[in-house]
Amino acid sequence: MGGFPDDVKQVFIDWKQDKLLKDLEDSIRELQKRRIEYVEYGDPEKLTPKKRAALNAELLRQALLHRAECLLQAAGKMLLAKNVYGLALVGRGSVEATAVLGYFCKRIDSLSKGNIDFERFETDIANGLLGAKDDLFSQADAPVNIITCIEFSDKYLNTELFEGEKKDVLEEVYTWLSEFAHPNFCSNKTAFHLDKEMGRMTFRHDADLQERDFGLAGYMSVSAGFFPMLYDRFSAACEKSLAESS
Repeated sequence: MGGFPDDVKQVFIDWKQDKLLKDLEDSIRELQKRRIEYVEYGDPEKLTPKKRAALNAELLRQALLHRAECLLQAAGKMLLAKNVYGLALVGRGSVEATAVLGYFCKRIDSLSKGNIDFERFETDIANGLLGAKDDLFSQADAPVNIITCIEFSDKYLNTELFEGEKKDVLEEVYTWLSEFAHPNFCSNKTAFHLDKEMGRMTFRHDADLQERDFGLAGYMSVSAGFFPMLYDRFSAACEKSLAESS
């Protein structure tokens, strides 16, 4: 287990981004500490509803963790390849993993307070794990919209981490990364620069990174920093709220 390979580390070092390198590698190590090899599921037909929901929640946590770790590793590879578009897309996908986890922290908090019933939560967890929108999966329900996940996740973070202050950190991070992920101004400006002396827009084919490109990885680091805390809180809440009655 560890952080980035040496060639990726060197990119950060060359650009004097040592702190960002440490933050991202720390996030990777925190995720790796929470890996498990498998979930002992057994025969689904023999599971009680609570046991099934608990196992589905564990599967979902690990799936999101796997996604988050792979995308963090991919961010380093995008910088190595000098691919700013790829970095923005990878960063946005990482925020989505954190947001879905935060959404379910909020949902199980609602369950524990009696604001939703168990059947609603069980369905939500099943959809979080198996939901799909393509017509190929006609028997599946659609997963929760990612913007809804971001909103719920921010509400949870505002209450539990920021003492009620409305910071909406994930929305801010996701919105900015989306400016580069979509083909609009920030994304387009990545392709060229203004040469004032020659009065022309020069395309940056095969150009090196720019210092500002590391800002995208910085936004990704902010989101990734929340993931272990949300993971642990969701795990503890599931253990408490989905325990079988003795």
